[in-house]
Amino acid sequence: MNSFLFSFNVVAPLFIIMAIGYVVRKIRLVSEDFLTHLNKLIFRFFLPLMLFQDIRISYQGDFSNTKLIFASLIGISVIILVSFLIVPCLVKRNGQRGSMIQGIYRSNFLIYGLPLATGMYGDQAVSAISMLMGIMIPFFNVAAVILLSFYSETGTHKITVKQLLYDIASNPLIIGTFFGLLAGMLHLNLPRFVDIPIAQLAGITAPLALFMMGGEFKFHSLHNNLMKVIAVTIARLIIVPVVALSIFIYAGFRNVDLAVLLCIFATPAAMAGYIMAKNMGNDGELASQIVVLTTACSCITIFFLIYFLRAWGYL
Repeated sequence: MNSFLFSFNVVAPLFIIMAIGYVVRKIRLVSEDFLTHLNKLIFRFFLPLMLFQDIRISYQGDFSNTKLIFASLIGISVIILVSFLIVPCLVKRNGQRGSMIQGIYRSNFLIYGLPLATGMYGDQAVSAISMLMGIMIPFFNVAAVILLSFYSETGTHKITVKQLLYDIASNPLIIGTFFGLLAGMLHLNLPRFVDIPIAQLAGITAPLALFMMGGEFKFHSLHNNLMKVIAVTIARLIIVPVVALSIFIYAGFRNVDLAVLLCIFATPAAMAGYIMAKNMGNDGELASQIVVLTTACSCITIFFLIYFLRAWGYL
């Protein structure tokens, strides 16, 4: 029951904020145009600022746990490859292919995973999560830029090496991550009058993005995408974590390291994935629906994963 309450208390606030955004749009306190501009503002300013601040503060410069690093990178790479081979065979529209593949491999590691691991193992987990943030966040974003550029339905993302390199170098999330790592390596201490507003703005990013996503959610369009959203939800929350964690347990991962891997492979689809999909010519509406449904269902799936892993002595 404690595991369930913990998972519920992590997920429920996110879901409530999305619900508030949906209601506020329905009663017309905000317009569609406002939400569109807010989406761009979050993608270009708030999310990069949040990444910069979180990585700058948590970065420890210790990458000694190479086994955990390689397990994370190889695991995500395999998921991307398998999804890249399977999804296009089942889905015809390019923009939906990109959104679905990203929904399968890209987890809410930053917003959901950090408090989840901290709740299980405290400072031990924070150290491991901080190490991986500097690796997995750039990896997630570079993979997303390549994938979403490949499946983009707009003419602004043609598939050339030059264009891909430009998209990677100019992606706001990658820029925020880069400067966060640089500030962390230099142990940069900002003046208090600068640090406070940056921290405050970074702190409102996640709720603001969730509010915006809820405001743009449309139930009537979910009917058209229902099977796709359900398929990605099953893949993201059941197939990926069960297969990945089984392999990691067989490889000898236990306790803190296994909890960190659970945060990467079992958490719901990343909110940033929806924002990137919409801004890079993929199906943003489908990506939003995937985030909402995986977030809602993750309370149950993560509860069972934690419950059984603890019962069997792995956590």
